[in-house]
Amino acid sequence: MIDAQMITLALAVIVPLSMLIYSNSQITETRETLRAEIAAGFARMSSEIQSLRAEVKIHVLEHHK
Repeated sequence: MIDAQMITLALAVIVPLSMLIYSNSQITETRETLRAEIAAGFARMSSEIQSLRAEVKIHVLEHHK
């Protein structure tokens, strides 16, 4: 093989692999961001459920004795 063919072959391998690695890093970052947002959403929902339970308990104690 001549030098130009070797360079072309190297680029044909290196460029797609580089793009794949970059894409995977972006996917990983997005996945981590989504996990954090979902966890925060569940924490908010849990807090709201606890507040509602407390309000219902107070309501029951005040109005249904």
